[in-house]
Amino acid sequence: MTDNASYELSRIYAKGWSAGGDGSIVDSDDGLDATIAALNPYQIDAERARWAQGFQDARRRAEEMAARSKTSKKNTRRA
Repeated sequence: MTDNASYELSRIYAKGWSAGGDGSIVDSDDGLDATIAALNPYQIDAERARWAQGFQDARRRAEEMAARSKTSKKNTRRA
């Protein structure tokens, strides 16, 4: 893979991350995979996969941060 191709895939990942971390996107009734497929703007498989990975990683990170925030608030109330 060329440096340019690697760079382009990193930018595609970042765009997926931005979409997944938006917070305004709600999973469809068909689930997260259907939401990702519907929102993914890329046609080439490698690009679609990279965008989807960014999207999923952002969602996972947002969920982790929300869980930590809830735990932190509970611990603050106890103190």
